[in-house]
Amino acid sequence: MPNLTAPALTAAICTLERRAWAALCDSGAALLPLLSSNPVMIFPGDMILTATSSPTLHDMLRDPGFKPWKTYSLSHDEVIALGESSALVYYRVEATRDDTTFRAICSSAWVQEDGEWKMASHQQTLI
Repeated sequence: MPNLTAPALTAAICTLERRAWAALCDSGAALLPLLSSNPVMIFPGDMILTATSSPTLHDMLRDPGFKPWKTYSLSHDEVIALGESSALVYYRVEATRDDTTFRAICSSAWVQEDGEWKMASHQQTLI
């Protein structure tokens, strides 16, 4: 079986993905520093948010009505290098908000911009 990932890359990307979820336990705006210059987020319920969507991803994250997650747990996370400066992480998440449990399979693409890893895309599929 081929070795698809390098341990250092896996550790770095998994740490960043957990940092993104931790930010969303604080506020939507807390995620902004981790996003690439042109991020795309695809959520259940026919929602695609980008820098140019209406509303924009940034508007949604800054909205006063944004409800932070209360808790989250990631499992079965795997990372695949997509090139020299990009990687994909996929995993299962269980998170809570307003006494509601959310379960999904997620993936995020991370790219290097100006020497820093930034989230370029995030997608969630309910399970």
